[in-house]
Amino acid sequence: MAIDKIVEGRLRKYDEEVVLMEQEFIVDDSVNVKTLLDKLSKEVGSPVKIKSFFRMEVGEGIQRLEESSTSENLAEAV
Repeated sequence: MAIDKIVEGRLRKYDEEVVLMEQEFIVDDSVNVKTLLDKLSKEVGSPVKIKSFFRMEVGEGIQRLEESSTSENLAEAV
């Protein structure tokens, strides 16, 4: 039984991190995306669907930003 609970906990954590509908909403982390869509659907009075989304990871793009600002500084120095 203990192994079942461990596996269940790990699967739940995996879902919360990977599955879009189970992830925390970035503006209000007390609500997941699925709950937010349900609330919006009730407010609007019709189903709300996600057609597309942009996936970002924490820290993603910072290195490119640093590299581009370094190259801009080099261009200004020349």
